[in-house]
Amino acid sequence: MQTPHHFYLTFNPYLNGGAQDAGYTQAHEFYDFLKGIIQKDPNGRAHWGKIIALDRVSSLQLAPLEKVLQDNRKLGLSTHLYITDFTNIWVGKVEKVAATVAKKELKTLAFYREKNVEVWFELSDFALLEYCADETAGKLQELFVQNEYNELEIHGLSPFTTRVKYPLIVQDLRDEYYFDEGESEHGGHLILQHNPAVSNTNSTKILHNIYSFAFHEEMYAKIPHAAKTEIEAAELDIAENRYRNIRRHAFSYIKAFEIILNDLIIHTLQKEGQGNEIFVQIDHPPPKLYLQARSGTVPLAQFHKSFSIGQLIYITEKGWNNNHISFRKAFGKRKPFIQFLTKGLKTIVEENSLIEIRNILAHSDANLIDKEDAIAVRNIILGVGRFGLIHKLYQTFYHREFERHIKVQKVYKNLNSDGKKLDAKLKLVA
Repeated sequence: MQTPHHFYLTFNPYLNGGAQDAGYTQAHEFYDFLKGIIQKDPNGRAHWGKIIALDRVSSLQLAPLEKVLQDNRKLGLSTHLYITDFTNIWVGKVEKVAATVAKKELKTLAFYREKNVEVWFELSDFALLEYCADETAGKLQELFVQNEYNELEIHGLSPFTTRVKYPLIVQDLRDEYYFDEGESEHGGHLILQHNPAVSNTNSTKILHNIYSFAFHEEMYAKIPHAAKTEIEAAELDIAENRYRNIRRHAFSYIKAFEIILNDLIIHTLQKEGQGNEIFVQIDHPPPKLYLQARSGTVPLAQFHKSFSIGQLIYITEKGWNNNHISFRKAFGKRKPFIQFLTKGLKTIVEENSLIEIRNILAHSDANLIDKEDAIAVRNIILGVGRFGLIHKLYQTFYHREFERHIKVQKVYKNLNSDGKKLDAKLKLVA
């Protein structure tokens, strides 16, 4: 599978002097600026600049940056601009790059006045990915350099990465399609979707609660950004307003669950190089998956939108039971995941009417769903008082990696009364 390249920049949050809130950086200001533009004009854009010292003369070559944009467009994918101050990491959707922009066309922050800007990135969307230093460092580890544009090979960036020239052309180990597979809500703009972490300081506390009571950090880091945003926004509102909006939040949990299923099934097929062997009917919505090509279909590799829960379970069950070579290649080492998906998960989804509830919450009157049932949806998916579906998906998908989190790995015998001598024998872990 051919993967896209992206751009990476760092910035100094202390350069935007005058901000009353120490946590309100240049990137937060840009977020508010672009959001205001897009609220007035869905096609609006704004410019983020990469500055250099006033006495420096730029030697930047635009051709490689422009080629990255062109190549990604051929793949039908967006180009990302990752921006970090090492506490937060943001992602922007890049439309153009330019050394100079005409004054009448330039839409940017007053911050850039009298600055020496080496290159402008025209952005049409912008989102906060991580907002704590540890989580940001984890995301940086997923960005690597192994491409024709750099002599260096870097297997995971960090705040201590040196000898690189910005903007750095990188790849993303996760290959999340932040701007390419969202629903039509808000016109697909992430910047218009509620993300409490941008402005609510309680988000950090909620994140720590999630780590303590639902997912350990290692597992939560694997959850796609869009799903984490749904979960965190719902949990924050519940903490602040109890269960006042629980029906709306039930939809958030189901959406998060659906996003995760797409990531674990569809992205795995694509990453394992099987995207040309599964087909999508696109001539009339909603899109449907098929194991063979037929009229009106395109290869999955050319389709970057999401599928419904029902479609995902159906095609996985059919592909695996029919010994379809693509499913066998992609999931041959993940049999516990397939077994849970086609047996346990399918039963839970049907018995609890999760698909029907999703459709009612998305298209009808939310009051048709009992409050108690909405709370049950949260419990089932997030894992409140039970083994949650999201946790079970990841625990079976990464069954070797995460077994240590749910099962004691040693056999303990003959503990002396003083507690000092312990005879421990390691279990063999399959």
